[in-house]
This record gives sequence, structure tokens and C-alpha cells, in this order.
Amino acid sequence: MPQVAKALEGLEPAELWRQFDAIRRIPRPSLHEAGVREYLRALASAQGWECETDEGGNLVLHAPGKGRGRDSSPLAIQGHMDMVCEKRPDVAHDFFHDPISLHREQAEVAGRSREILRAEGTTLGADNGIGCATALAIALSPGLDHPPLDLLFTADEEEGMSGAFSLEPGMLRARRLLNFDAEQEGSVYLSCAGGRELHANWRLDRGPRCSDDEVVRLSVGGLRGGHSGVDIQEPRANAIAFLVELMVAPEVVLEGVRLASCDGGGRPNAIAREAETLLWCARSRVEALGQAFEKAGARLRLPFAEGDPGLEVRFEVLDAEQAAAVPDPVSAMTSRAILEALRAQRHGVLSWSTVIPGLVETSNNIGSITTDGECLTLVQMARSSKPRAVEIFQERCELTLEASGAVVEFRHAFPGWEARTDNELVEVAKQVYRELFGRPPRLEAIHAGLECGVLGSRVPGLEMISFGPDIFNAHTPSESLGLASVEPFWRFAVGVVAALCD
Repeated sequence: MPQVAKALEGLEPAELWRQFDAIRRIPRPSLHEAGVREYLRALASAQGWECETDEGGNLVLHAPGKGRGRDSSPLAIQGHMDMVCEKRPDVAHDFFHDPISLHREQAEVAGRSREILRAEGTTLGADNGIGCATALAIALSPGLDHPPLDLLFTADEEEGMSGAFSLEPGMLRARRLLNFDAEQEGSVYLSCAGGRELHANWRLDRGPRCSDDEVVRLSVGGLRGGHSGVDIQEPRANAIAFLVELMVAPEVVLEGVRLASCDGGGRPNAIAREAETLLWCARSRVEALGQAFEKAGARLRLPFAEGDPGLEVRFEVLDAEQAAAVPDPVSAMTSRAILEALRAQRHGVLSWSTVIPGLVETSNNIGSITTDGECLTLVQMARSSKPRAVEIFQERCELTLEASGAVVEFRHAFPGWEARTDNELVEVAKQVYRELFGRPPRLEAIHAGLECGVLGSRVPGLEMISFGPDIFNAHTPSESLGLASVEPFWRFAVGVVAALCD
């Protein structure tokens, strides 16, 4: 294995960081995890472990038990191989070929100064590289007691959990599972929300340009973005939703204005950081339109002054050469219909849990909007821990969207994970955490989607808990790992695994 990256020098436990360093060097966008699988197979072969794969791209390494756990009932430890691939516009990075860079620094994160690990303008991939590295380190570190381990590495968690959905149940010998994909040290998660994507597609009826028309660009940028489950309740702007609010603001009159294109966001599970629309506008209306957008922007950004202080609205007129490359305008009727349909879509928290204070029950994230020739596509993801809440909400969205001429389909539905009170792992985790740190862990539900819900549907009778170190701003180029949280996470993980030796 090559020498560990400079940013990781001196960090403990050494084996965990060696494995994290090896994983971050391997490009691993969703559905392109072949390099990680090759690495894991080679590692298993070197250790003499049995290795199994399935058609979904999942991989299980069977590591024999050690010490007191040699003859124990098996235990599964699970993480996902892929990572969210987001970067700042000014960063040149090819996620299919380039390794993730690492930078270690002291920074103000989540309200206090912390030593963090981050990448240079891209997502870090601690989600879930740190979980995968920890699973490997437990099996590889000498002197640790652990049961026979099923180290499960799933594919495509970030795009649609297709790996977990297609898991071959027979590959797991264990009926107890630790998921290392949580992002807050000291919390043990017992349930998560389910969700589903909604895709709406409009055919664009383009018409001729008028001789006195000009093209203007309205853009929204500088936003923090975030995870559409973990961060949805924070006062962070969604660039697509904000762009739509600008266009339908009472200060703005769109007479003589027609749509050319609209693009923004990137992933259904990430809060959109940037968005822009190109509009054909009568030359006589351009100046007034720019002033109206400026006035509306000043008003609409006020609620986000603290949560998204970098929010920026830009209005510019394209020159003749730039305008020549812009698609012809969409008809005024279709432009209005699409805009009204977009206006009706809701972003953010839809309802709060009446059982767990402070927990989002149902939410919706407007994830992306793209123009491709004669087609405009909107993708949004709703989540909920309440049965049928996602379906009921999206059925209302469907009616509005179809009335505007869109074709709607639903994709990538994933089940929630319902908390169980008879879970042996919960009692073990509570006892181990109290013994280690003198206080109980926080038992929580999470509004994000974890693979536990899918895995539980694939492997009946599987008991699960989820925990991990502190990861901040996941799914954004500001993603960082709180280094001080890794050591207690490691001690807790090792302690739980040892306590599960029969």
C-alpha cells in the first residue's frame, strides 16, 4: 500500500486511516464502483477471506472470528462503496479518474472551531468511505475480539440504493448488522425515512424569435446546498425554488418574456446550490425586467441572510454571438404553464413528527431541472417516516404537473426503517457507550434514507443499528469529517463488536 497521504499522517487508529486513504484514491461515482470492488477482492485474497459478489455489484467479505468471538454467531458490518460527486464550478476535477485530494485544517464548522478533514473544492467521500474503512480496520487490526464478520459493501447507495435492493440475501450469514453510514458521533439511529423520486418531463413547443428580442440570463448561486434529508430543516435556500420565486414575484411582469431553457441542481438527494434560466425578452422590456428581478431578489433573500449569506442573484444580457447559440423561445402559453406548475411545487419541510420532537416527518426537495433540446425535466425527492405520506403528497404534485402538460413518473422508491423495541443491538450499544463515555448514547431517528430499510426488506429478521462519526455538509463541496469524533466512534464500534461475541 502506498504511503498514507500527508493530511492523514499521525492519525489513529492507523489501520482505519490506511484503509480510508486507499479508498479515497479510487474513483467511485455511483454505479462505477468497479475499482473499489477490485481493491476489496485483492485484500480478501491476501487475507485468505472468502469473497462473494452478486448481480447488483454488492460484495461481501467473510472474515473469520477472532479471540472470544471465534465461535460466535456472525455479525454483519455494512457501508456503501459509492460517493456523491459534487464540486465547485471553479474546480477542475474528474470524478471518474482523479483521486480525492485531502486537506487537514482547523476551521469553524457547525458553530465551533474543529480540526477537520476536507477535500479541495469537491465532496470528500467520508460518506461512506469512513464507514467502509472502519469495517475493514476492525477485521484487519490484530488483538481485537470479534465474531465471524460479513463485511457488506453495497453499490449505488447515493443514486437509488439499487445495490441494496438487489442484494442476494444468501450472501449474508449474519442476522445482526451494524450500519456505519450515520453522521453524528454519539447518536445511535434506530429508524429512517423512506422516499421516492418524482420525474416530470415537458415537451417544449419552440417558435420563431422576434427581431427585437434579446436573451437575458437570470442565475442564482453561492448557496451552501446540503443533504436533502439531514439539512432540509435548516434555513438554506434551494437555488431552483429561489429562481422560480424570482420569476413569479409580484415585482416581476413577464409580459413579452418567453422561456429558452432552465437548468440547475444536480441530484435528487442534494439541495440545489446553483440554477439559471435563459429568457427571450423584448428589447424594450429588458431594463425594467432587470430592475424587477433586483428588487425581488433583495426581498426574497432576507429569510436566508444567516443560513445562506453567500446567496447571489445575477441578471445579464447576452451579446448577439451568445444569443445566437440559445435555443428558440418556447411558446408564451407553454412558458406560463410550466412556470405555474413549478411555482406549485414545494421545497422543504412539509410536516414535523408528533412523536419525536424536532424530527422532520415529511419533506420534499427540488433536486434538479434540466433542458435537453426539446425536453425540460424536473426531478424532486420526497421523504417521510409516515406511511403513505410520500405517495399522497406526490399524487397532488402529479395532478398539478400533468395539468401543465408534463408526463410524470415515479422512480427509486425506498422503504423506511421502523424502530424496534426488542432489538438486542440497542441494549448492547447503550451499555457499551455508557461504559466507555459515562453517559448513554442518543437514540434517534433520522429523516435521511439509510439502506437499513431496504436491507431489512431483503433479509427478514435482520436486527440493525446505525452510527458513525461527525460528517458535516454531506453531498456538497464543503463536506468535512470531524477528526476528533473518529476516535470515539472507533472505540464504540470496537466495543460493540467485542460485546457481541457469544
